[in-house]
Amino acid sequence: MRTMLFKLPVIIAGFLAFSGCVKEKCSRITTTTIYTPVYMAKADYWASVKSETPKEIGIPGKIYVKDQYIFVNEIQKGIHVIDNSNPREPKNVAFLNIRGNVDIAIKGNTLYADSYADLVVFNIIDPLHISFVKKLDNIIAYPINSAGLMMGQSVRNNDSIVVGYTTRDTTYECECAKRDEYLVYDAAYSSNSAAFKSNSGTGKGGSMARFTIAKDYLYTVNWSQVKAFDISNAANPVHKGEQNIPGGGIETIFPYGEYLFIGSSNAMHIYDIIDPAAPKKRSTATHFRACDPVVVEGTKAYVTVRSGAACGGSINELQVFDVSNVDQPVKLASYQMKNPFGLGVSNGKLFICEGAFGLRFMQGADFASISTTKLIEGLTTYDVIPYSDKNLLVSAADGVYQYDYSAMNNPVLLSKINIKKR
Repeated sequence: MRTMLFKLPVIIAGFLAFSGCVKEKCSRITTTTIYTPVYMAKADYWASVKSETPKEIGIPGKIYVKDQYIFVNEIQKGIHVIDNSNPREPKNVAFLNIRGNVDIAIKGNTLYADSYADLVVFNIIDPLHISFVKKLDNIIAYPINSAGLMMGQSVRNNDSIVVGYTTRDTTYECECAKRDEYLVYDAAYSSNSAAFKSNSGTGKGGSMARFTIAKDYLYTVNWSQVKAFDISNAANPVHKGEQNIPGGGIETIFPYGEYLFIGSSNAMHIYDIIDPAAPKKRSTATHFRACDPVVVEGTKAYVTVRSGAACGGSINELQVFDVSNVDQPVKLASYQMKNPFGLGVSNGKLFICEGAFGLRFMQGADFASISTTKLIEGLTTYDVIPYSDKNLLVSAADGVYQYDYSAMNNPVLLSKINIKKR
């Protein structure tokens, strides 16, 4: 079936950008960016969701490990399947085409993925030929693109969805304009939003994940909620409800034992899953506004907070909390970082992605004297997953790396999966 893309001009609402402006009296040159949504027929869209031959990785996103396979998200496009039987020679073996995909979780032979606002279920018993099982419509929050425009919403009598936007700039004279530049689009397309221990049979995600599995439940987070899905019948997830998280700004979720540790732009939230269908808030540890992934081992939670245009704030730290009493987490220590993103922990060893500043290996068994054993520079790193007691999987701007960290002061590069040259 041939995919058909439709383009319609965006309605420019006068009150949105030109309030109080009378064009005949204007004398100032103003630049306006006009966004035009790109539509795709739903029938064509879902026909495109399928397993395909392997493709080069373009822009790697989140990573996931299950058995001998690595699953690498191609941001907003799908999932690369990597056979990692030999970590020194990983093989790109398949691509699962899913527009609007960012997150992944796996239980047994069932893979869960987001496709814009939908939750999609796949059978991966044959990873080279993944098959579609079912979807739950409009159950995940609609994502927004870098311009703050909503993606994936239904339009045209519900028979098409928005899969992208084209842009064009225009200029005009207007002395009443208060800004030098506008982003103009129909208000109907805007968004009010500003994204362990593995159970038997599940895989392992990174610290930047918004999907996770615990106690036969899939948990997903959006800007202000955690949602619970019963996956005791893996192929038939049942939405059991959601809990609102005060303060919003939710970014990540990490399970440990009976608890979910949820990172936001200004806090770490702890929820118990004693009743897995209804996570219950236990406590919140606040911090200055910054991006905030979290991982946990034993009675310690490790949080990276970073500054940046999207994160706000000016703090770049590794923070350590005592969570032995989940109702009263206590901050134990903080360590200056450069610009930390994702992190991982395994047997007291810490791995910190420092963004454009590289990959940091740290000894963290004693919270009072955490020290860097090695900083590998020249990489722009995003997230990590320690696995197999000595191997580390790293998502970076220029590819997916694997290291043997048996010697923390001298980690050995095992392999690199390159990305498409841009």
